[in-house]
Amino acid sequence: MRPATLRFGPWILLGTGLAFYSGLVSHLTNTWAPWANLGAGLWTPAPNPALVAVRKGLAQLAGQPNVAAASAPDLAAAAAFYDAHAGSLLWVAESGISAAGNAVITEIRKADDWGLRARDFSLPQLPTGAISDEVAAAAEIQLTLAVLKYARHARGGRFADPSTISKLLDYTPPVRPPREILADIAASNAPDAYLRSLHPKHEQFEGLRRAFLKLRGGNGEIIDKLQASLPQYLGSEMPRTGATASAGSGNDSADKIVRLARILINMERWRWLPADLGEFHVWNNVPEFLTRVVRKNETIHSDRVVAGQPDWATPAFSADLKMIVFHPSWGVPDGIKRKELLPLLRSSSRGDLIGFLTGAQSSRAVLEEHKLQVYYQGRPIDADQVDWSNANIAAYEFRQPPGPTNVLGAIKFIFPNKHDVYMHDTPDRDLFARSFRGLSHGCMRVADPRRLAAVLLAQDKGWSEQQVGNLLNGATREVELTTRIPVHMTYFTTIVDRQGSLQTFGDLYGLDTRMGAILFKKVPFVTPRYDDEIKAVRARQSPASGGAPARSLAEALSNIFSP
Repeated sequence: MRPATLRFGPWILLGTGLAFYSGLVSHLTNTWAPWANLGAGLWTPAPNPALVAVRKGLAQLAGQPNVAAASAPDLAAAAAFYDAHAGSLLWVAESGISAAGNAVITEIRKADDWGLRARDFSLPQLPTGAISDEVAAAAEIQLTLAVLKYARHARGGRFADPSTISKLLDYTPPVRPPREILADIAASNAPDAYLRSLHPKHEQFEGLRRAFLKLRGGNGEIIDKLQASLPQYLGSEMPRTGATASAGSGNDSADKIVRLARILINMERWRWLPADLGEFHVWNNVPEFLTRVVRKNETIHSDRVVAGQPDWATPAFSADLKMIVFHPSWGVPDGIKRKELLPLLRSSSRGDLIGFLTGAQSSRAVLEEHKLQVYYQGRPIDADQVDWSNANIAAYEFRQPPGPTNVLGAIKFIFPNKHDVYMHDTPDRDLFARSFRGLSHGCMRVADPRRLAAVLLAQDKGWSEQQVGNLLNGATREVELTTRIPVHMTYFTTIVDRQGSLQTFGDLYGLDTRMGAILFKKVPFVTPRYDDEIKAVRARQSPASGGAPARSLAEALSNIFSP
């Protein structure tokens, strides 16, 4: 017996040790790991037949040649998800649609309450009683793709690229990758609440939604019904404010649909903005001709601005403020050189006898009137020595040094962007008294740039208003910001004020008209024209347009060239 005991003793000790270790692990972790997965590599249960059918159905859909471009990423994400998925389906059980599936279907059917369209989403309808694996798989796929489409639309993906509507809309909607959507909603205990959470959290978005629901009333299909009943209203003229049809139009249904559609269009634009606007940010709303500085959802400063005229429109985009320049110089942009400056130079003389006899100003005099200097390959040149009729003006640089007549005034706010748009002061102060201020060449002129600079530099550097005043009394100074201050250039024709009332502004660039044609087909938007307002300003500054003589050529050039 003794030799046998010695022979089996080590095995007995090993078994006892493993049993003790397993018991300890079980006590500490409430599981039998690491033994739970010991046989995983040796035996894997076969997926249920419905899951196999889902995988097969997704593969067939992906292989179809007519798959829409917007749906392709959803199909790929769904295929990857279900290939890795094990166990029961997400939305369909043996007896039909599951509780989670019904919650999702109910939420998607409420899409109209969120400014989307419920009819844009295809939802499954299963027969009563037992269903086959193939029918279950088809319903699972249909609802999964509806969920992904809803998630995409909620985050602004109804227009994958807003610039296809207009180049002025330079946004990338914050759409979440479909694989993340599926992973998150599969893990959620409340998939309907998860879908609701995808909509913008911006205060203005929610305010517009409340206004929409109140105006719509209990009729969730009012847009479709009102469109179908519109009379010959499409050619009607809208008021110059671009707000709604006049009360005397005699068509309350048409008035209502215009207001509803305009709210929905502006809700859609909010989906394109970053989900996080920044705790402290600048909001420039072009149709409103207003800039705001916002801290923790409270407007701490607002001011009037002059924005781009329709032919020189101010684009909508987001960028970070990087620098504030005191007493800036100004380089004439290529567009203004080509469209505005070149015709003046071509009609000027070279200061020769012909110019003296005809009374034409020399090229040099044209530039000196506005204190512009011309450079070629980085060196100053004499404008009278250039044949502007044949010159490539893009090869020449025109600069205006700092000074009281500089078109940028005393302060420039730089937030680098591909549009070369910025905010700045201006010597042409009387334009801020006008209600219509779409008069610049794309940049935004600020009524009180000193105060704006003080607010921004107090936030960034803790500077006092007196320190900002000292900079204005000094020489040219570039102040780089050290904290992130987003600047959001927007195009909202309808906003909600603090009292919850709608404030509507003119569709300056006709973007409501374009979006309305895409989304609603029959909505009677008419783009307002502002020719009279623009001509009135030009007439005041140019005798050639039939108005009073300009106060000086420099002043006239200021309005022609000002960004």
